[in-house]
Amino acid sequence: MKSHDKKERTRSVVSVSITPEKTEEFYAALSILKRHHEDPFIQAAPLIVETIIEAARRIQKEAEKEKL
Repeated sequence: MKSHDKKERTRSVVSVSITPEKTEEFYAALSILKRHHEDPFIQAAPLIVETIIEAARRIQKEAEKEKL
């Protein structure tokens, strides 16, 4: 493996705090997402990343449709 390849694969870390008021809602939503992906053992972090990417794609598609 080339040294620059290793740098390109460095993992980014995002830390998120959940307010006490949103904790129950967050975990309920996470449970729904896990069932939707048909994998109750999926880790929360990759599921959250995937969900954010999917949401951004939907927003981008809607924006592109509005331009037409």
